[in-house]
Amino acid sequence: MSGSKVHRLVGIALLSAVGFILQMYLAFPILPMFPFLKLDLSDLTVLLGGLLYGPAGGVAIAFVRSLVHYVMTGGGVVNLVGDVAAFIASVGFMWPVVTVMKTKNSVGRQIGGLIGGTISLTVVMSLLNWVAIMPMYLAVMNFQLGMSTIKYVLIGVVPFNLIKGAVVSVVFFAFAKALMPWLDRQHAIQAQRLQH
Repeated sequence: MSGSKVHRLVGIALLSAVGFILQMYLAFPILPMFPFLKLDLSDLTVLLGGLLYGPAGGVAIAFVRSLVHYVMTGGGVVNLVGDVAAFIASVGFMWPVVTVMKTKNSVGRQIGGLIGGTISLTVVMSLLNWVAIMPMYLAVMNFQLGMSTIKYVLIGVVPFNLIKGAVVSVVFFAFAKALMPWLDRQHAIQAQRLQH
């Protein structure tokens, strides 16, 4: 295995581990009506991995993080639904950001990508909660929502994901600004490796 592949695998593994820790131990509710909707910053590692290793790298980090979280929380159908949802949410948020920023990294593109990621996250999770996630929870857990699924999506899922996207975006924007010289060097190194 070449050095660049080993470097990539180690980077993905490390970012997945940090993402798992953030998801497992630093998650907190932000909407009092829906305390089960918890915000965590594990998407920061998915975004960073997407910028370093391309969209496929970001997907790999989201997958490994969610898989480890599923195993460490005891498995089961309920956790499976939650961790699959977390994986899809991370990919839905990361993909537009990385797609916009990979061609040219500028402040304007960062902001545009993060806004696009927040909109994508909100739309994807709203549709998913409406047609699959909440119906599955209601069926498997015999959970009583106390309102229609569409109302829950409108007053719970949409605001939660807009807030989550905004918080992660602000933190990532500050983080990316500090890391930009290093990220640019990493992209240059990867481009040289591809040429050889």
